[in-house]
Amino acid sequence: MTTPNLNQSLDNLNHELNQAEATDKSQPVINDLKTQIQPLVEHPPADHSEDYQSLGERLNLALVDLDVDHPRLSAAIRVVLDELAAVGI
Repeated sequence: MTTPNLNQSLDNLNHELNQAEATDKSQPVINDLKTQIQPLVEHPPADHSEDYQSLGERLNLALVDLDVDHPRLSAAIRVVLDELAAVGI
C-alpha cells in the first residue's frame, strides 16, 4: 500500500511536526497529528489503509488551522496529501 515516497513524506512531516514552534491555537492540532503519524512512521510496511484515509481527512482539516502560522509544516502536509492521492487515497 505504501510507497517509498509516501514513507519519506511521512518522515518529513513527522520531523516538521517535532520542529514546529506551536502557538496556543496550533498546539492541539500539532499534537493530534503527531499521534496519528507516529505509528505510520514507526511501522511503514504495515497495511494502514484505514489509517491513511483518516490521516488524509485530518491533514486537510489541519491545513486550515496551520497554513498561516506554520508554512513549512503546511508544505509538508501538502506533500503527504499529494502522495496519498497518488496511491488512491
